[in-house]
Amino acid sequence: MDKKPYYISVCSQKGGVGKSTFTVLLASLLHYRLGRRVLVVDCDFPQWSIEEQRRRELEILDRVDGYKLMMIRQFKATGRKIWPLLAAGPTTALKNVEEFLAAAAEPYDYVLFDLPGTTAIPGVLPLIAQLDRVFIPLKADKIVMESSITFARTLTESFIPNKYARIRGVHLFWSMIDARERTSLYAEYEQALMRFRLPLLHSRIPQRARFGRELLPGGGPVSRSTLFAPERAFAAECSLEVLAREVCTITEEQA
Repeated sequence: MDKKPYYISVCSQKGGVGKSTFTVLLASLLHYRLGRRVLVVDCDFPQWSIEEQRRRELEILDRVDGYKLMMIRQFKATGRKIWPLLAAGPTTALKNVEEFLAAAAEPYDYVLFDLPGTTAIPGVLPLIAQLDRVFIPLKADKIVMESSITFARTLTESFIPNKYARIRGVHLFWSMIDARERTSLYAEYEQALMRFRLPLLHSRIPQRARFGRELLPGGGPVSRSTLFAPERAFAAECSLEVLAREVCTITEEQA
């Protein structure tokens, strides 16, 4: 293929901030709603959480007529089959992607990598160095913030100036925002990000229980799914489509 897709990742060094959840949500919004053709690579060894979710969802789809009808309607509206998924360790992920893309009948726009939650796993840092951009979810928690800032600074200072690295941007965004939290706390953290010259997205994602909800065996509304885009009302309420569009703008206009 002549066209090379953008390689991006939602990643973090702290668990519980939703990196795999945001990977699924972004992939589905980009692929099913925003017209980008997406490949997802599950590198989160040994959990393989996205691969496992896809397996569970296909089993439910096979049993629930309502979801089958939704799939037909989605395909008629978008012309898109479900986004493909590769499971690969960090050391072989790039090679596996290159082989997949070389055999693909049509070009892809994005490859999203779901990475392990620690750079101690062999191959993670070299893989990050060869991505175009990474997006780091933040939570207003001292431990999460310290870890995320250290991780972002390491990538920014070590990889971006390196002529052998592909990465061109490290971006942070607020997630799991608790409306009960005082506004001044977020302002204080944002001042710290400015001091370290770490770019912060405009998108702010509130905390919602539905982020963790997959397809239901009895049918029902769609939140996080590898087969469908999240419901429009849910995506709007949580600024998910705003986030997806901002990721596209940054990635495509600053290429």
